Amino acid sequence: MKPLETLLLRVDRRELATILGALRFHQDENLQGTDEIPDLQVRDIATDGGTLIALSYDEVDQLCDRLNEESEPQPEPGAICSCPEGLLIGCPPHEDSEHPLFRVAYVIDVNAEDLHQAAELAYRLMTDPKSVPPVLHVLDAGGTLFPVDLSAK
Repeated sequence: MKPLETLLLRVDRRELATILGALRFHQDENLQGTDEIPDLQVRDIATDGGTLIALSYDEVDQLCDRLNEESEPQPEPGAICSCPEGLLIGCPPHEDSEHPLFRVAYVIDVNAEDLHQAAELAYRLMTDPKSVPPVLHVLDAGGTLFPVDLSAK
């Protein structure tokens, strides 16, 4: 069996409606009163060629509920967001290494004439020894986010 990975999927409302419709159809046609998906092509897709265990009727129900709950429109820029600083940042990849891999996000707002100038100004502020140490967001491979305040030593 393949190791389970969490995927970040971005779809528009129309695509989400199609996914939900397909899941409900699959639930109704293939998962009613049976543990085995009768349609071999659908079983092959649902198990990723036999490398995964297909979702049960109840698991498809839970997935549809979760997709509906998590499909709220994204907030307007500057609005208070449930994710840190309104950004979606994926987990670092799993890798075999002596030390775990972390993804570190440094978020800063700067006024600038263009994107390049904004990046240059942010970099100057990040590397200026006189700047106040920032709060960084550190994401581990399991998806846990840790705020680290470097000024709180």
